[in-house]
Amino acid sequence: MDLLGIRRLPFLARRNYFYEMRHVFLWSLFAGLVEGHFGSIVVSRTFGGSDFLIALASATPFAASVVSLVWGLLCVGRRKVRLAMIFGAGAALCIAGIAAIPNSPNGAIWFIAQMAAAQVLLSGVVTIRSAIWRSNYPVDVRGHITASLQRVRTLLSVIAVQIAAAVCDGDSEAYRYVFPISAAFGVCGVLLLARVRVRRERAELGRIRAATSPGDLREGVVERFGFVALLSPGHVLGEMFKVLREDKRFARYCVAQFFHGIANLMTVPVVVAIVTRELQSGPRFGYWISTGLLVGLPMLMLLGTLGRWGQLFDRIGVIQFRVVNIYAWCAGLLFGLFGTLVLVGERGDQPGYYLLAVLLFVLRGLLYGVASGGGKIAWNLGHLHFAKAEQAEVYMGIHVFLTGIRGLAAPLFGMWLWTVIGWPVWGVAIGFGLLSLVLYVRLAREERSEGVIASGLGG
Repeated sequence: MDLLGIRRLPFLARRNYFYEMRHVFLWSLFAGLVEGHFGSIVVSRTFGGSDFLIALASATPFAASVVSLVWGLLCVGRRKVRLAMIFGAGAALCIAGIAAIPNSPNGAIWFIAQMAAAQVLLSGVVTIRSAIWRSNYPVDVRGHITASLQRVRTLLSVIAVQIAAAVCDGDSEAYRYVFPISAAFGVCGVLLLARVRVRRERAELGRIRAATSPGDLREGVVERFGFVALLSPGHVLGEMFKVLREDKRFARYCVAQFFHGIANLMTVPVVVAIVTRELQSGPRFGYWISTGLLVGLPMLMLLGTLGRWGQLFDRIGVIQFRVVNIYAWCAGLLFGLFGTLVLVGERGDQPGYYLLAVLLFVLRGLLYGVASGGGKIAWNLGHLHFAKAEQAEVYMGIHVFLTGIRGLAAPLFGMWLWTVIGWPVWGVAIGFGLLSLVLYVRLAREERSEGVIASGLGG
């Protein structure tokens, strides 16, 4: 019985897919608690954090991606699986240390700091993973394979987060053992990653290391950076701007993603604040309701739609895919707007209006999950449409670095707008979303007129 669908894959992709899937089974039980909204829920529910701390906790999973440009350059000329294992083990150690945090107002600050450190290291794993996929999986099945891996990861992450939420509802000190247990799963997942091999890596490393000067490398190949150079912002940012100057289409794609990301991320802390403080029937099930609306429902919808999104991605290419995907994001933002309007209205505390608000936020969560299913695939693979084979990790580093910039600024900006203007913050987000749609449509039209292949230039 071929439950994982391995026999349907190209022969050379099967071994790595099998071992990577084994790694994902354990790694997901760890990453589910570190990535996403669960940390901000803990800050709000367990530590009673302020609006600023909730926004900060919502921002750190995305802001940690700022260093991904460094990780992408660090990958060049080095063994990718080994680096991923080092980053993964470091993230698990950071999470295990949460057990020592005091349950006090200052504890929220320490909690955010340790989560941020783990998320910085996790961004290295994400960056390297994209380069591994680029080498190991053919372009015509890459979307399908990514969807399969993300489907398993999503399901197990939902299970892990909902179990953690139920435990935290029953014990205010549960974070002291919930996070260390998840860290233990993470370490086990890291050990399983060692069996994955990167195709053609040995030949590529030998050629890069044998080069005595940048002129010895083929045009478009990035030289191997030393650790000292990687600590210099000038070296790192210089490499990013060099790539963006030389690849105008990728630069425009990044601009469209920037507005797209702001539209989504600026409402994240707003939703956390509303759900954890306003949409609660009582303290007993606070964690369960919050994680259900913010994590469980979206991730289950992501799980259910990944396969369809993966097939669509392989068929139409990333630019047109983004055009379709942005409609789902904007629809989710609209339901968030409607739910907030009902809740903040004069009759928002009446039972009928309260239930309507809950229903609207459920619909917002469902649509957010549908959009995230496509976003997960495009975010991991979209840059490969532009990257040459030897530059996959550098393009991913640039892409994730810019994600981190907007991930740091957008949640703080969104929460500030919420405190200043209230519900119109949703209108601002929808405006950014529509702007990104215009930019994606223009790129798609230009590619059609120029005859660019849907499977990507870097495939």
